Amino acid sequence: MARQKKIKNIKFPAAIKDMKEAFVKRLINLIVIIIFLAVSFLLAKAYLYSSDYFRLRSVETKEAFLDHRSILMINSTILNQYKGKNVFTINLKYIAAGLWRAYPDAKDIVAKIVLPDKIIVNMKFRKPVALVKGEKLYPIDEEGFVLPSVDPAALSNLPLIDGVSIKYDERRGKKSSSRNLQLALELLRDIKESRFAMEHAVGSINAQDGRNLVFYLRSGTEIRVGYEDFMERLETLRRTLKDPRLVLDRVEYIDLRFGDAVIGPK
Repeated sequence: MARQKKIKNIKFPAAIKDMKEAFVKRLINLIVIIIFLAVSFLLAKAYLYSSDYFRLRSVETKEAFLDHRSILMINSTILNQYKGKNVFTINLKYIAAGLWRAYPDAKDIVAKIVLPDKIIVNMKFRKPVALVKGEKLYPIDEEGFVLPSVDPAALSNLPLIDGVSIKYDERRGKKSSSRNLQLALELLRDIKESRFAMEHAVGSINAQDGRNLVFYLRSGTEIRVGYEDFMERLETLRRTLKDPRLVLDRVEYIDLRFGDAVIGPK
């Protein structure tokens, strides 16, 4: 019979054996830490969700342009619905969505928890910058959103934008799709940012022809500004109006579309 060969035991170097033992110890330590953290998390969650310390007791609404009565109504509505409930179980997105429906002219609404027992609602409203003349006067913000509910006091001294129309489906807090209206709003922004606005007020803007925008000073003078290079043309207008030889009451229009100002007398 053939003799069977004996299998020799392989001896690993001591360094490799030590590395193996160290790895096993680290793995065990890691498992222990994970179990500890998981248990701690579950215990903390159980405490947070069951403790009376985190039950809703107050609501605060922050918005400078809401009257005191409206703020009280928002606070009481939320508190009546959720008072005594654990703050971590309250659906904050649902609260914000309800406020969006009640205030479609809002620009941003965020509800957040302030520990231990309070909800703060931050509301930011769109501010009207002009009135669009249509079947009636539609307040509009700087982005072109039609504002359905605005305090009449906020409409005083706003410029009028004429020559554009607001579609029926845009009349409840939606952005107007009118390109000419966007040009008029761009012109209005540049007017407000220019040095010209510090000395002269704008009464209205006619945006019927998008390539030939016209605006009127409150004095009645017509300013033909075109559709581009508004800041540059407004600076030309400012210098023209500061000319001591110019008598504005005798000016019918000032045309800024051709580089130098062209003055048309009455």
